[in-house]
Amino acid sequence: MRAGRLTFGFDTVRAAALEGSVCLLMTASDLSPKTTKEADFLAEKHRLPLLHLPMTMAEIGYAIGKKTGVIAITDAGLSKRLMELQQMPPDEA
Repeated sequence: MRAGRLTFGFDTVRAAALEGSVCLLMTASDLSPKTTKEADFLAEKHRLPLLHLPMTMAEIGYAIGKKTGVIAITDAGLSKRLMELQQMPPDEA
């Protein structure tokens, strides 16, 4: 977040997706069904990779300092690495 490679909050993420600056979209596990559906649609519409994280909004808030359910990574290298880590078994990450 300090490096400016993270955008959060659905409206802010949607605006960044419209600008074409989002490389990866992530959602919290306890996001409302309506917002989850909107995030899924946004990812599909803009052909963005989407990760449904196994973290709650509170856990994400603890990690980044801001409680949120929708996060976008705007750095291609960072998003690629996060996708690679998602594919690895937990003992290899």
